[in-house]
Amino acid sequence: MDAALKPVILTFHSISDGNSPLEIPPAIFAQQMEWLRSNARVVPLRELVDALANHMPLPARTVVLSFDDGFRDFHAAAAPVLLRLGLPATVFLPTMYVGGKNDWPGQPAWVVPQALMSWTEIRELAEQGIEFGSHSVTHPDLTALSAVDFLGEYDRSKEEIESHTGRPAEFFCYPYGRWNPMVRSALENRYRGACSTGAGVVEADADPFALPRVDAHYVRNMERFRTLFTMGFVRYVTLRRWIRRLRSQPEGVYSRV
Repeated sequence: MDAALKPVILTFHSISDGNSPLEIPPAIFAQQMEWLRSNARVVPLRELVDALANHMPLPARTVVLSFDDGFRDFHAAAAPVLLRLGLPATVFLPTMYVGGKNDWPGQPAWVVPQALMSWTEIRELAEQGIEFGSHSVTHPDLTALSAVDFLGEYDRSKEEIESHTGRPAEFFCYPYGRWNPMVRSALENRYRGACSTGAGVVEADADPFALPRVDAHYVRNMERFRTLFTMGFVRYVTLRRWIRRLRSQPEGVYSRV
């Protein structure tokens, strides 16, 4: 497949007015979704993971939408747009903070705490077809925990999401993008796949338990967003990946381990 046409997993956080890397204004988000509706094939995360797991060809011009942390503005600003356009999405929840704020330990100083969805709001959206996955219980650096502790983060968060939504929690997202082979391996008997913070398009041999994604902040500008599925976009994302490496930021693995 032409590199420019390979699938992309987009990562969003807060859909709100602001200029931080975590925020995409609602008006811009709506424009982005309208463009995707007309120019891409937006699929559930499970469809992409199934293709990788079964060594099936990946469909061209495919996009998966993922949202980290479960901000309350997802319910107010993002979900209405997605449901109107019929676009699937997966929201990753740190279950201990549901109904609270994103003020867990380890947040950078520039992050302003914002409200997260309640279980009532999550259940309402689950009933309308929004998928919810795990972002752990306490949003820790899993690589700094003992096996007993990170297994607890996996199991308890999965149980809580399934209990509150009545639907399976099949996918995981590594907090801060941090993982190692032991952390990754332990997911295989619990989830169907996991997302990392590695910047990149999805290759045919991508590891379903370390999926690369593209942060929406990188394509916040609509002119840049419209370059999806071009070689210019692939080169740009590759540059962002190298910048992450220079800054020693976590990234994904791009072939099976």
